[in-house]
Amino acid sequence: MSAEANPVGSRVRSLLVRTPRWVRFAAPVALCGVVLAVSTTSVPTVFAPPKGPPDTLRHTGVALHGPSGLLRTRYLERAVSTRSPREALIAELAARYNITEPLARSIHDAAIAAGVDPELGFRLIRVESVFEAKAIGPGGALGLTQLMPGTARDLDSTVHTVADILEPRTNLRLGFGNLRAMIERYEGDVRLGVLAYNRGERAVDRALKRGADPENGYSIRVLGPRAHGGRLYAGPGLLRP
Repeated sequence: MSAEANPVGSRVRSLLVRTPRWVRFAAPVALCGVVLAVSTTSVPTVFAPPKGPPDTLRHTGVALHGPSGLLRTRYLERAVSTRSPREALIAELAARYNITEPLARSIHDAAIAAGVDPELGFRLIRVESVFEAKAIGPGGALGLTQLMPGTARDLDSTVHTVADILEPRTNLRLGFGNLRAMIERYEGDVRLGVLAYNRGERAVDRALKRGADPENGYSIRVLGPRAHGGRLYAGPGLLRP
């Protein structure tokens, strides 16, 4: 067949003539490399990361342990360890009440310092202020734990101003201290202690003296399931030394 009869072949030969020689040699070599890389196991093996601990660790002389030869170091243990019980509880309470973990950590630690079960502390604040540090109640109660100014000053004579009482650390310290005192007054009875926190111990004492139940609905709001993740409070109230 003549070149005129086979125009496609003629165009191919013309293209090959015009293509630089290095391209004509490099293309088949590159194609062979791709085929080898796909079809042979030697290439992945050669370029795979080295097995075993990294050189910087292997040559330190630190002993290996276990059948898999894993390196036991404090750094690696911290890297894969779960949260401590304290941090896990803080995260759970922060999620339950939709607050930040820093705020949850402050409340948790203040409750521990006062000897109050942290969950009870969170419940109290949820009812009192909905976690608003600058909350001012209709009757003049202040801050996270809604302390009355007179009560705050009775608890700490160095507290003088509204700003002093609203300061979150001071407010938590005094509020939880008062809650602890109320529960202790009623010999560990959490319900009565919570009611006394809200109504005052005199009102609770008068009701008990008459043989009446001092309940006004407040303890149900604090200890019941509503607004607390659907859970009834079943804790000890106070932490024992």
